[in-house]
Amino acid sequence: MKKESQITQSFFIKNINEGNEEAFKILFELYYGKLLYVAQSYVSNKEEAEEIVQDVFVKIWKNKKNITTNINGYLFKSTKNSCLDYLRSKKYKLNSSNNIVQLEAFINHNALADKDASSILEKELEQRIQTGIELLPKKCKKVFVKSRIEGLKNREISDELDISIKTVENHMSKAIKHMRLHLREFLSFF
Repeated sequence: MKKESQITQSFFIKNINEGNEEAFKILFELYYGKLLYVAQSYVSNKEEAEEIVQDVFVKIWKNKKNITTNINGYLFKSTKNSCLDYLRSKKYKLNSSNNIVQLEAFINHNALADKDASSILEKELEQRIQTGIELLPKKCKKVFVKSRIEGLKNREISDELDISIKTVENHMSKAIKHMRLHLREFLSFF
């Protein structure tokens, strides 16, 4: 199943890069509802949220040759950034009009605390973390799991696996670099 999602993703990226309108239409149909849900968690007005999501797809189509990464992360990150840009511009308008009630409502907006939208992102992040861990070399993976999941200290890992502390540190350094690279879309997303 892991391979199918990679094939699908590479299919979309390749075909969208080439300007295939049918692939773009499928992408739109697959993601529009999810992205609208995320946008509505930031922007309470449904029409404005719809406009933001449509603008995201327009930008993607205009920059189709630049898509070379995780299409899923790219779409969610673009939607989030567009929502934040919209909210920043709205905040500026509210500040300039000095409407205290509207400004207070804006500041207290609970978009970032929306449990359903957060749950979607959390599940995706969890899957990416698991995939990233599975891709680590065997010994490196073992050290990383003992450190980050089991909570062992470097000395304990060294004793348990009968390796030097320096080796533990080297494995952790490699694992952290790998995980940062593997989770780059999410690290800039949150």
